[in-house]
Amino acid sequence: MESGVKKLKKGEREFAITAGVFFVGLIIFLLAGWTVLPRLSYAEKVQPVEFRHAFHGEDVGITCDTCHFFYKDGSWAGIPKMEICVDCHVYLLGQSPEEKKFVHEYVLKNRHVKWGLYFRQPECVSFSHSSHVRMAKVACETCHGPQGLSKKPTEYRTNRITKYSFVVYGAEAPSNNYGGLKKEKSVWGTIRMDECADCHRSRGKSTACFLCHK
Repeated sequence: MESGVKKLKKGEREFAITAGVFFVGLIIFLLAGWTVLPRLSYAEKVQPVEFRHAFHGEDVGITCDTCHFFYKDGSWAGIPKMEICVDCHVYLLGQSPEEKKFVHEYVLKNRHVKWGLYFRQPECVSFSHSSHVRMAKVACETCHGPQGLSKKPTEYRTNRITKYSFVVYGAEAPSNNYGGLKKEKSVWGTIRMDECADCHRSRGKSTACFLCHK
């Protein structure tokens, strides 16, 4: 009888040890998945030139639609072409170190800057700036945040496998990059599908799959 009790207690101890090891391993696995894996999956990058929106807007007086505009056919211009930059910088040979770098390495050599794309969409997504900005009257800041106030390019991360970006516009982004503007939870962020769907629902618009996925 005592031998049976000893075996039972031994079995309970072994089970307890096994369960303990399992749960410790599970916790370590979950923590690694939440913290370590995302950092390994994404590569932190910086823009090739430290472009300052605030300087161009507030100090120089350039309006947003000077660089970001729609063509006559309604298509979105996207990132400004070098021709737009040259209109000003061909006469400004650079005062700050970053401006000198831009002028001498890109403008005078007629090289296009390989800007990192913060909002690169998957190939299965069809997004129209015209329908959102012109038809729905959605402000650019709703999705892109207060970029016009930014004093330096926001850090961005690209997935090492898919090459899609993860935008650091949320709590991780330094508030001093936007002139001390307090960032609260809102639509502007990573432009995930759930954020787009929530915005559509709040405006009473359809969330049918075919609207965005072709």
